[in-house]
This record gives sequence, structure tokens and C-alpha cells, in this order.
Amino acid sequence: MRIRTQADIAELEKLPLSERIRHKNVLDILRDSGRKHADRIAFRFLSGTTPNDPVRDVSYAEMLKQVIQAANLFHTSGVGPDDTVTLLLPGVPETFIALWGAEIAAVANPVNYFLNAGQIAGIMKEAGATALVAADPSLFADIWPKVEEIRAALPGLKVFRVGGKGAAPTGVVDFEAALEQQPGDRLLAPKTLTGDTLAALFHTGGTTGLPKLARHTHGALALAAWTNMLMFGLEPGAVQINPLPQFHVGGSIVGGLAPIANGWTVLLPTALGARNPNVVRDWWSIVERNKVTVAGAVPTSLAAIMNVPREGHDLSSLKAFVSGGSTVPVELIRRIEGELGVPVVEGYGMTEVHGYSTMNPMRGERRPGSVGLRLPYTEVRIADVGADGAIRGDCPLGTIGHVLMRGPQVTPGYLDKRHDKGAVLADGWLDSGDLGRLDKDGYLWLTGRSKDLIIRGGHNIDPIIIEEALVRHPAVETAAAVGLPDAYAGELPMAFVQLKAGAQAAPDELREFCRQEIPERAAVPVEVVPIPQMPLTGVGKIFKPALRIDAAQRAFQAALTPLKAEGITAEVIVRNDPTHGTLAVVHASGAPRETAAKRCAELLGGFQIRHVVE
Repeated sequence: MRIRTQADIAELEKLPLSERIRHKNVLDILRDSGRKHADRIAFRFLSGTTPNDPVRDVSYAEMLKQVIQAANLFHTSGVGPDDTVTLLLPGVPETFIALWGAEIAAVANPVNYFLNAGQIAGIMKEAGATALVAADPSLFADIWPKVEEIRAALPGLKVFRVGGKGAAPTGVVDFEAALEQQPGDRLLAPKTLTGDTLAALFHTGGTTGLPKLARHTHGALALAAWTNMLMFGLEPGAVQINPLPQFHVGGSIVGGLAPIANGWTVLLPTALGARNPNVVRDWWSIVERNKVTVAGAVPTSLAAIMNVPREGHDLSSLKAFVSGGSTVPVELIRRIEGELGVPVVEGYGMTEVHGYSTMNPMRGERRPGSVGLRLPYTEVRIADVGADGAIRGDCPLGTIGHVLMRGPQVTPGYLDKRHDKGAVLADGWLDSGDLGRLDKDGYLWLTGRSKDLIIRGGHNIDPIIIEEALVRHPAVETAAAVGLPDAYAGELPMAFVQLKAGAQAAPDELREFCRQEIPERAAVPVEVVPIPQMPLTGVGKIFKPALRIDAAQRAFQAALTPLKAEGITAEVIVRNDPTHGTLAVVHASGAPRETAAKRCAELLGGFQIRHVVE
């Protein structure tokens, strides 16, 4: 069934979920796809980005065999059904083999390998990891040097190495060689896999700070694998390029399990995906050679890709772009659809909902600026939520409130139940931490965030780590970190500081201090701005909404700087807006309105915040 409207979703839901979904767990999905599409290519891995670089294909039959072998390997290595297997792996087929093998035999725990060893070890301790699968330096140089430090912090850890030649280090198992010693036609110790069985622990809540481990269940993964492809309406045989890291639900579920469940080919453009600059440089050549049907990327990558020349490339295979992670700027959507003639299927999701919870329908009306319709069997509501987490009622249609979600695709909660407070609300509703509104046709429009998270290029940054670093500086009294709007990354971390009475510290000095104190490079603020007095609420807390408005005003004013040389005077006022949440109002003079509006659109079109020219 192809989804075009909210009515189509309601019609589909007339059939109970238990009768609609034939897959009950990850093993069901892989067995079904592995047998039905045995000779199709499940994964195509590009070792490089040019036509002369080696390509490795893994068929559906081979994939199924290797996943079962991986599950058997974990079992025979002493990993129990309730144990956790941590994965530090880049974008190679073995990442999915290990991930799904761990989900079938135990509990998988994909972790961001860009974190430092101490942070990774902390997440592993929280997850109760007893095994680690990590990449050899031949796949990605920065992972294996962290392994020894992790092993020292977690004595008795079982370690498997993916990639590499020659004998594995002492106490380490060669993953690929060990797979070959396992049967691939049957499970040696089948684990009971119900819809409620824990499959994975995905860390969220920011790439820095205290990790929160969201529980993923087999039933929710099976549902997400179906719903996250439903909005495309494409048949088996489609090719989806997946440049995202597999420690993120976008890379592992939206770009992995979901296309595999539907008989597609997952194209992995080198181990580093979009982080490899050559992938962006050669994007259109990759699409042409591999007849890519669906191209997926976060908004920052989309913007970079659209600046790469594509003349001379046959892009007739391309049917859609899919994006998420942060809001796609409206001007970027219009540019892609106008220049390429293919739809941009923007969606909205979270780690806590196993992928997307809303999507624009590829076959129906796509509303640029919205994140689409709710997916089947997932409820979305806009509610008035109190500071204590109490749901005080629904907001009127078109009014901004907290975006809440409920349904079998939503996580049953975090591993540490203390993290449920403020997120898992009454009657199973999950507070996304985002603000938004619903229109009369069921489209969701995001307008801001109710929580402080900074999203840089689709990656979460907890502002606490920045604030705690700055207040360690002897001159700083208080600090508040917020997102600085950015046309490329969506947001960049910045901080406001109030200095102690009589103290002095230059912005550059404070930024350098942050570089020394913050272990995660992406969290180092791009600006530190001293202000005389922090804005406070009535109870004395820092009022971050005012600082976000200040940050947005600075970003927009800086972006309009080139107009001065053109004789155009432009002043920006950023304010709260009942429809858009935040709106930048540009007052321009010195040129005809159409000219000013066109130039402002060129300079400001990449920002997620809407703007109008007066």
C-alpha cells in the first residue's frame, strides 16, 4: 500500500498490527529477506570512490549465513543471551553482520567510535558489556588504539577484531576467521525472541556528558523496518546509499535494517561514509555507477553534495533523497527538487523511536518545512506539558506545544530508569524534547526544542559539558551553552559567560580553555561571548530562550555582512513567532525589495530558522 495522505494511514491501521506485520523480530526479517532475495546484492561496499577502486558485494544468502555464524560465534565464545556486545565499527558489511548477530544471540551496543576511550569505557560499563567487536587500523586508524585502554578498564572483556591481516593480538579473536568455523544454517542456542525481547542499547542524550542508553526491542525494530520504507512505495531491487555511521539509528536502521527488510541493496561508500571528503567529491559518479535509487544524507551533507558539479552524469536511476537528523532548510529542499526533479523525503525521528516517527510521503504531498505525517501505528500529539512532566492537555490545532509520541515503535524506556523522568510520561507518551505544531492535514512542523540539546550536523551535544568546562575557569561566574544557527551544520555550539566581579578574560582565552578541558572536539564552542548579566527566570534560573534568540540574531546579522558592499543595509530582528517558533525579520533598504529579498534568500536560505524580508 502506498501512503499519500493521513487518511491512507488511518485506513491501513484498521487491520491490527499483529495481523499487519509478519516479522516479529530481527531474525524473522533476515531469514525472510535472505531466502526471498537470496541472489540479490544485500550490501555493496566501495573501498574507494573512483571507478578503479575494488568493490565487494555480499548477497542476501551470504548475509543471512554470516549473521547466523556471528550469533553462533558469540554464543560459543561465552556471550550469554542477556550479555551485551559493544561495537566500534565503521561502515563495512561486517558491522551489520556483528550488529544483527549480537541482537539475535545477546544484546548489541553500537557506540560512537569518535569518543575517547574513557567515554567509550563508561558507556560499556553502563551497558554491562562483556564483549567488544572493534575495527582493525586497516579499516579505520583511530579505533584500535583505544581498545587497550578499554580492556584495561574492563578486565575479562572478550575482544574480536574486524579486518586486518595476520594473527590477531594476544587475547583477541579474528572475527572473520572465527565466523568460518561456525555453522551458518542453524543457531546452536536459539534465544527466545518475542516482540518485547531486548535487542540493543543505543546511547543518546549527546555525544558528551552522561550517556543515556535507550532500549531497542525486537518488535519495535520489526515495525520500524516496515514503516520507515513505507513512505517510498518502491519495489525490491532499489539501491540506497548509506553514508551514515552505524552507531546512529539513521545508519543502522533507516539505512540498514529497513532497506534489507524490503529487498533493497545497501551501498556503503567507504568505511567512513560522508566523513570521507572523497565521497562527497565523487557523489554523482557513485550514484551513476551504482544506479542509486534513494540517496540519503543529513542536511549538512546534502548542502555539500549539491555544490558538487554533476554535469555529464547519468542520474536517471535516482528517485528520491531522504534526510533527517535535523531540519532540512526549505531553500535546500526547493533547490534539490527544482534542479534534480526528484523528491526530498524529509522525516523526523529519534533514537528512542527506532528511527523515523514521521515522514513526508514520496507519492503524496510533501510540504517543505514540515517533517511529514506520522507513520502507521505511531501516535503523535502536541501537548501542554508542565515542568513536572504532567500532560495538562492537547494544544489547539496549529498551536505550538511539546511533541509527544506513543506506540509500539517507541522505546520502553532507558536502561537506567532515572533517565525516564521527564521523558517517559503518563500513559506511555514519550516527550521528544522538541516543540512543534500539527496542521489540519496531519503534517508535523517543528518549531524549536524544549530541552537544551545542541544538534551539530545531526550529532547531539550536551551543553552541560561546555558549561562545566567554562565554570572551571577562574574568571567565569556562570556559563550557558546554546546552539548558534549555522547554514551548513544546522547548529554550532556557542556559549555566553558572565565573569566574576572584577575579573577579565578574552573570548579567545576562554575558547582555548575549552579546547583543553573538553574531550569531544565537536563540543568546543565556536564562540564564547561575555555578557554583563545572564537573563534569569523568576526563580533565578538562566533563561536560555533569550540566549538562543541572541545567538540567532548574531548568526543572521553575520550572514548578511556581504550586503554592505552591495549598498544594501540590512538589520535583523529575531523573535518568537506563534507559527514558526522562531522567525528572523530582515529590514532591508538601498535596493528594490525583490533584489533585497533574493539576496537575503541566497544568504539565509541554508538556515533552519525561517526569515522574512520587510
